[in-house]
Amino acid sequence: MKPVSYIVMGVSGSGKTSVGKLLAQKLKLPFYDADDFHPTSNIKKMREGNPLTDEDRMPWLEILQREISTWEHGGVLACSALKESYREVLQSKNNIKWIYLKGNAKLISERMAQRDHFMKPEMLDSQFEALEEPNYGIHLDITNPLDSLVSEILSNLIPMNLSNIGIIGMGVMGKSLAKNALSKGLSVSVYNRLTPEEAGIIPDLISEVNSPKLNGFTSLEPFISSLAEPAIVLMMIPAGEPIDACIETLIPLLHKGAILIDGGNSFYKDTQRREQSLKLHGIEYLGMGVSGGEQGALHGPSFMVGGSFEAYTKVKELLDPISAQDPFGYKCLGYMGADGAGHYVKTIHNGIEYAEMQLLAEVYALLKPSLNNEEIAEVFKEWNEHGLGSFLLETTIEILLKKEDNQYLLDFVLDQASSKGTGTWSSISALEMGVPANLLIEAVIARSISNLNPLRTKLSKSLDTVSYASTIDTEMLKEAYQFARILNHQQGLSLIAATSEKENWNIDLSEVLRVWTNGCILRSELVVWLIPLMKEQNNLLTHPEIFTILKQSEVSVVEIIHQGMEQRTPLPCFSSALNYWYGITTKDSSASLIQAQRDAFGAHGYQRTDKGQGEWFTSQWNSNG
Repeated sequence: MKPVSYIVMGVSGSGKTSVGKLLAQKLKLPFYDADDFHPTSNIKKMREGNPLTDEDRMPWLEILQREISTWEHGGVLACSALKESYREVLQSKNNIKWIYLKGNAKLISERMAQRDHFMKPEMLDSQFEALEEPNYGIHLDITNPLDSLVSEILSNLIPMNLSNIGIIGMGVMGKSLAKNALSKGLSVSVYNRLTPEEAGIIPDLISEVNSPKLNGFTSLEPFISSLAEPAIVLMMIPAGEPIDACIETLIPLLHKGAILIDGGNSFYKDTQRREQSLKLHGIEYLGMGVSGGEQGALHGPSFMVGGSFEAYTKVKELLDPISAQDPFGYKCLGYMGADGAGHYVKTIHNGIEYAEMQLLAEVYALLKPSLNNEEIAEVFKEWNEHGLGSFLLETTIEILLKKEDNQYLLDFVLDQASSKGTGTWSSISALEMGVPANLLIEAVIARSISNLNPLRTKLSKSLDTVSYASTIDTEMLKEAYQFARILNHQQGLSLIAATSEKENWNIDLSEVLRVWTNGCILRSELVVWLIPLMKEQNNLLTHPEIFTILKQSEVSVVEIIHQGMEQRTPLPCFSSALNYWYGITTKDSSASLIQAQRDAFGAHGYQRTDKGQGEWFTSQWNSNG
């Protein structure tokens, strides 16, 4: 049987050469340009602006027909082949697969004007007049990107195995998740938009991975067509408008029953809105919190999923192999509840994370006046190995010891900490729900203060105050640190519980903690320890073991804050933890005065300690009244 040769046809300027060369590269075949085989008389005629006649073309076509027959393994030929009679000559005695590049005259004319082609652009009209479109072969729209055109050709020529999952957005997280899924034996289709800055992302990934189970696209239509039904698509793109824009583009491409997953840090109310909207189109929508950063995504992240339970069960078998494994042998993949539950849990996860990072920064600030980086790292190593092990502590040790040109890199990092939406959303949610999560709020405020660098620098130079470096008792500091961390987690979990009740999510807090035991930024010995306690008590403060630890640690926290004040070291999260502890364990608070003030100037009323619960009173507080 004769080898197959591929002819890419169309009018001049349609991209035959570009498509043909890339196709030949993919098929590992030689590439030929039909223009190179024109007799000299034809080239001269075209340069003069005179269109070729059928009589002119026939010798050229016969040369091509004979040339193709000599290709031992076939080849790829770029040839106009405008008329059916021309194609019949080329087809005779040869095994040809036809690829037709279709475009309008205006677009092609613009392309011709930008090229140094021996044929003058004004001859384009005559080519369109002569064109007889084939009713066979592969027809392609030339407005699509080059690599998408070639991918579509290959998918027609070589039957492509349909992918288990599609991932949109090949940033750090999307790319790492794709590699993770491939390493677990899943077939994956990936899509990334085509811009001048991102043009190499898909080709580079395909070259790097070099797996038959990976299909890459820069056009959404063939990307969706490459997925097994029902299509499961994971979006790993920035939250907000990019998600809405992506959804609008996908709706007409997805069939009913498709499942769209938002793996970004989206606001949970946006997730609720999107889920309701997509239901009208018969498309399932899952909001999925993904934690673990680049390494987590690559080796096994933590997944917090929200949406319909039925849709979750359909994607679970795909997410299960790529998620991290908890200490009990299960996967760090959990169903949090309906609609926005997954994204909400991830938001509060990040809020807790803000406070955990701030606490470590405060510990570092306390120790820095008296210890160098190596010594601080040694303190953290001892903590990490004896009861306080965590991902954040391990990461901080690595940061402290990192050197560049034999100097600690941390010493050259500008003290301005950026933040994204989840910290702010956590704080707003705490205020809206009336949950006193003051540690995460203070952590967000601390980052805001850090960004006032010019003002901080100016004001510091105007101070005459002397600070005193204290020798910090690291055992006492360790106790204070654990005290604040317990309260930070307790506040975050209380916030999840309150919102879950309001939204009817029925979130299992012990399951939330279990999902956080590995693969995510919050993974720690503390989280593992809290799981059984959370099953016994819905509020950690009422658990006897927790309460005893907090009560015994109070003196250490007070001493550490006192030493921090002597050093003029701001300790917003340590102070917030102590103030919260004082407030939550105080029977008779000063709030009686606040409520009396509210009644005095706004007649808001108050309840009395000597009357029944629920009875309200108002008084004339003005002495002249």
